[in-house]
Parts: sequence; structure tokens; C-alpha cells
Amino acid sequence: MELSEATTAEENQAVAPLPKEILMEILARLPAKSVGRFRCVSPDWSAMLSSAYFVDLHARRANRPDRPRLLLAPVGSSYDDCVYSWQPGGQVEKLRSDDFAETGLLAPVTKPCHGLVLIRCTDYRGYFVCNPSTGEVLPLPDSEVPLKTIWRPSISGQPFFYGVSYGLGYCSVTKQHKVVRLFWCNNVSSCEVFVLDKLAYWRPTAQEPPSCHVSEDKLAVFVRGHLHFLCRGADIITFNTSSETFGSLLPPAGFEDASPLLTELDDCLCYCYGEPDSDDPYHVFLLRDYMGGRWEKLCCIERSAWPESERMLLRSLCISPLVMYHSDDGQRRVMFGTGACKVFAVGLDTNIPEILFTPDGTIIGSCDDDYILPLCLFEEYLGSVGRTVEEMAFSSPTTKAWSDIFKWMPARSVSELSLIPRVMIVVDLQFGQYMNLKDFFDAGAPVLHRNLVCTPQPCHGLNAWSLGSWDFICNPVMGYREHIESDNDNGTSFAGRIGLGYHSAINKHVVVRVTYKEKNLDTRDYELQCELRYVKEKQWRSIDPPPRPIADMPPTYPNLGPIFLRCEIVAFSVETEEFEVLQGPPCSHDNGRISILQLQGALCIACSDKSKNVLDIWMMMDIDTWLMRYHIELEEFLPHYLSENTTPLVVDPKDGRILLNTGLSLGYYDPKMAALETVYSVGIVKHDCTFCPIICDESLVCPFGPS
Repeated sequence: MELSEATTAEENQAVAPLPKEILMEILARLPAKSVGRFRCVSPDWSAMLSSAYFVDLHARRANRPDRPRLLLAPVGSSYDDCVYSWQPGGQVEKLRSDDFAETGLLAPVTKPCHGLVLIRCTDYRGYFVCNPSTGEVLPLPDSEVPLKTIWRPSISGQPFFYGVSYGLGYCSVTKQHKVVRLFWCNNVSSCEVFVLDKLAYWRPTAQEPPSCHVSEDKLAVFVRGHLHFLCRGADIITFNTSSETFGSLLPPAGFEDASPLLTELDDCLCYCYGEPDSDDPYHVFLLRDYMGGRWEKLCCIERSAWPESERMLLRSLCISPLVMYHSDDGQRRVMFGTGACKVFAVGLDTNIPEILFTPDGTIIGSCDDDYILPLCLFEEYLGSVGRTVEEMAFSSPTTKAWSDIFKWMPARSVSELSLIPRVMIVVDLQFGQYMNLKDFFDAGAPVLHRNLVCTPQPCHGLNAWSLGSWDFICNPVMGYREHIESDNDNGTSFAGRIGLGYHSAINKHVVVRVTYKEKNLDTRDYELQCELRYVKEKQWRSIDPPPRPIADMPPTYPNLGPIFLRCEIVAFSVETEEFEVLQGPPCSHDNGRISILQLQGALCIACSDKSKNVLDIWMMMDIDTWLMRYHIELEEFLPHYLSENTTPLVVDPKDGRILLNTGLSLGYYDPKMAALETVYSVGIVKHDCTFCPIICDESLVCPFGPS
């Protein structure tokens, strides 16, 4: 035993370690996931395998041109929310779940660009940069219906674009991936760039683009340092990813306007046309002479000459070349993909299709046909997709330190450190127009409304308001609004029926709507119904109604149900989707109006006593524990300030003054001096109309589809 151990030790000492260059050559031929595991061997290995040199070496060694691999994102009845990979002669492999899109279906809309793929989520749910090898996904900001493609009449001078086209490119000079989007409307174009892992926002390009009509279903193609946008009329606009300048190319001679398509094939720009779902000829051209702009006709596939079985099996709403390769017999062949996630190859000399892959019989199962190609090439790549703006912001040690400090402070203290909240006025209900407070003052003629009810405080950038039987969700800062339709409008709806919340665990805004199926003021009998939906989704679903009748807005107790001696609050949990009843402060609704609001980050109840013209503001300190925070006597401020018409909006974090709104006057009340300064008043109006101020968050939240 001792002899064996000694011999082994001597042999180990005699074996020299592999040179670093040879070791890297061996590891560069492994899949990306295997390399990721080897990074855990030691800090030296982690640094070596994460270096830019090794990432480039691995990309060259691990991706053999004679063995193409595909990324599959099929759509169909057997679809199980996953992304797959497949290689000719091999089995389908499950790569990862595609749940990062939350809703909608995913489609890889570009070929790999140095290993990264641009993915679009259908149903206007945005764009993502994905590394299929590592599973990393980066959501691109402002791509869930880009801000420029939504009409915002409240923002004057802001251009509005109907069309947009995205593309993913790479700058070999700076070693940076760039996502570029080109906008178009009425012969006016605009272009923006998003650089991965840099400033994390869209910025204008160095040069203004020429006028070009683009659309979202025509994605840009990256070839030879340029992105190529296919425009209406078959013209091609080029974008140099290094200099960020524009150029143009002409389509092949004799082009026919039959579903034109741009892609990349054999390291060349590829131009195809031919109706996919037909037996018409399918033409494929390559731009071999890029500088001269001369196209070479690669092939013309005569599908009418195919056998009937192949023609029926491969007929699809979408066809696109994927890669050109040499088969075992040395023949050049072009691999095609279809909208039904089928793959076939055609020899350039034979015109005979060879079916390489169908999802039936694999772990994918049967798929639906689609106008969007659900597959693309797959490259092994170790590079990162980049960081979000939050990750970059908190990567700073100083920012992280302040974040840790604020995290342990009470919410009320943090709110007092924030800037003065922004107040805006609702101007136009139909088009969702809003006005800053100063602009409203300067306008002269006030805009008044009848029966308009707004939720004064925002909820993560969004506000809710109602007008008659219409409900709306809006972002006043961006000028957006959406009509929230419901199937339960039966004439018994009331102004305070809609509530807006935010589910932080799933990052979704929640809308809750309560209506009366029965409402008898004589017998005090009632029956409620309640429904819930997420703002980004259109489908309502029924939930159990609250255990108490709900007050109208401005909140007053309805003459329904049992009588209680003190006010109660019906609270709804967005996580459990259940209602509960909380005890309110010791104030009675018989003396005046009661309203619920949020001040300084806390839940508050404002109780008016119309006999004394007094407004008391109670603040919830704990469950069922209330403290009278403010006692406001309004008698000396008549006739403009009646307690039953006055609502607190916000507390100024600098001086503690309370902004009061009566619908006809706005004034700051100083609780220390018991003084009130009116900042705006329209005087006494005989008819029942008021203006509507709301508190706004500076937010880019835009969860709506295109108008």
C-alpha cells in the first residue's frame, strides 16, 4: 500500500501541466454550459474563461459551419412555454422556459449576432436580447409599444410615428452590441440606438436617417458591419454600426412585389421574394459584390414541380432561408424554415426538397402555422447580454450604500426626502389631455367638468378616473389613457367603482371593479359583483365581492346594508385577491363627508364636520390604530372652502403645508400658522362643474397597446 502511494506521487510529479494555450483550445470546443461550470474550478480559471480573448476563441471553435444548429420557439397546442434547440441528425433539446415575456408568444426575429438573438414578444409585449447558450435575457426599455408610436396629443411638438423596425448589430471597433430602431411616419423618419451594457437608454443616432417607410414585421438584417432595413417599395436603407451613418441599396433587377424578405445567407445579404403560401416560384438572390451593389441569383425554387406530399407538408404562411451548407455528397444546399416550425433543404442544382425536421413526434409536438418565423440559427456564445439600468445604477458602491441606508428608514421619512409631487389638471377626457398647474393658471379660461371622479394619488405612475359609466387608466405625464371596458355594465355602476393597485411580486398593475347587481335604498338591500384584471391584459375574471357596500366618490356612506357607529374601510389584497374590513377612525358620517386618501406614504381618512366647517385628517399608525394628524378649521376661509367640498391632495415635504382642493379653488394650508394661501380660484360657479387636479409620478409606464 505504501509502495503504491509513493509510486502515484512520483507519477503525478512527473506529469507536467498543460500549457495554457492548449488548455484554452480544448475548452473552446466545449458547449457554453460546460465552460460555465469550469469557471467554478478556481478564480484563475474563472478569469481565463471570462476573458474577451477566450470568449472570441470559443465563438470561433464551438460553432462549426458544417454543423448548423437551430433555435426553436414553436407555437401550437402542444407548446409548453419553452425554447428548444435542434441539430440535423440529433434530438430536440429543451433550452429554457420563455416565461420572461409574461404574456404573448416569443419569436426570434434576427439571426445570431455574435451569439445574441433579438426576440420579439407578440401582442405588443416588447423586445428582448437573449443569449440562448447561457439563458441570459435582457428586456429592452420602451419597446412594449414604443413611446414614439403612440399618439400623445397633450405633448405638443412631439413627433408621432406609425411604423417601426428593429435590428441587432455589432460594432467591431468598440466591441459593442447595438440595438437600432428606425421610425417612420408621413415621409419623416427617426432613428435611435441602444448600446448593450452602457447607459441603458435609447439615444438618437449620429446622423439623421433618410425618409423611409418601415414596418415592424420587416426586421433589420446585420451583414458586414451594417444593418439593412427593408422599406416599402423594396428599397434598402443601410446603417453603419460603427459610424452610425446611413446609406442605401437597390433591390435585385426584375424584382416582383411578392412578399419580399431580407436575411443573411453565406455571409452575404440575401433578398428573397415569392408568396409563401402558394406554388409560385421562390427567388433567392445574394449580394456577393457588396461595394458594387450587384446581386447574384442563387436559385429559383419551382415548388409546382415538387411531389404533392412535399408541397402540402411544406406549404406555410412564412418561408425563409436559414443557412447554406454542403451535404455529405458535396452538393451545395440551402436550409429553409417555415412558420409551422418545419425545416427542409433544397439542392441548388436539383430543386428537390428534403424534409429535415418536423415537430410532430418530438418533445415539441404539433405546431400552428404563423406569419412569423419561429426559428433561427443558434450559436454558442459566452458573452453577456448586458445589464438593466437598475443593475448598472446599483453597481456603484456609493449608490448601493445609499440604497442600504434608505432601505432601513421608515417609509414616511423616505417620502419626506423626495421632491415636491407634481400636480396636473385633467383638460380633455376623450383624448387624455393634461396640463401642468402653472400652464393651467396661465391659460385664463378654466376647463371645468361635470361628474368627473379622479383618484388623486398615482399608483406606480398610473392614475384612474371615471366619468359616468366610463372608466379610464392613464399616465398623465406621458399623455396616455385607455378606456377600461367591462361586460358587467348594467346601469347600477357608481363613480367610486374602480380601484387601481400594484402587485410588486409579479410587476403588474391590477384593476378592481365593483358594481351593484341590486340596490334598493328603501329596504337597504343590495348585492355586489366584483371583477379583476391586469392592466396589460384585456380579460376580466370574477372574484368574491367585498363584505360591505362600497361608498360613492367623493366617498360618502351609501344608505345600504347595516348601520355602523364608526366608519369602516374595505381593503383589497392584490396578492391574495381577497377583501377585508378595517376599522376606521372614531368619526361619524352623519356630520359630513368622509374620504380616503394617502398622505406622506400613509393611509388617511379625511372627515368633515359641516356644522363647524372643520376638516379632520386621521392617519393610520397600525391596523385599527388611528391618530388625528391634522385639525383644519375652515370657517374664516368661507365661502371658497367648505369642509364637505374640500379634499387634501398632498403634503409639501419641504414645509409641511397641505394642498387643499375644492374643485373650484386650490390653496396651501399651513397647519403651524393655521393660515391658508389660495393659489388658484375660478370663483363661484352656479352649475355643478369643477376642475380636476391629480398628483402625478414622473414615469414612463405605458402598458397599453397602440391607439
